[in-house]
Amino acid sequence: MTLFDIVGEYEQLYELAIEDGDHQAFLDTLEGLKGELENKAAGYVQVMKQLEMEATECDRVIEAFQAKKQTRVNSYKRMSEALMSAMETAGEDVLSAGDYELKIVNNGGLQPLEITGEVPDNFMKVIYEPDNAKIRAALKDTELDFAHLKERGKHLRIK
Repeated sequence: MTLFDIVGEYEQLYELAIEDGDHQAFLDTLEGLKGELENKAAGYVQVMKQLEMEATECDRVIEAFQAKKQTRVNSYKRMSEALMSAMETAGEDVLSAGDYELKIVNNGGLQPLEITGEVPDNFMKVIYEPDNAKIRAALKDTELDFAHLKERGKHLRIK
């Protein structure tokens, strides 16, 4: 029996409960459905725990590969800087190295900016954003036409 079937059975059980009928049949059906739901839930939880464990393992593998990637990025940068330093020391802006041609060139894009003092207001940018804590506090005492508190969601806790 699927979880969907069990839900349908509970709906039928509700119909039995509101009818004037055999109370023992209702109790027997309830007990059987409870057992079905418990068995189905146990199977769901086993699969859920397996998925949770695999997701945790994925996180571990991702972290390991990110560390591996960062090591390679750092090595590339260090080697590039060493090669450029050697070329500058030798006074070479262009170097032919086998199948490769190396050139020391200026970076493109915006010229780097360093701020060394207090910036005047006319050079400042103001960003307005809602103060959620202040809005929540105000909603405890009064209604606001631009915001309201929503119902909290639910989740399943498995122990």
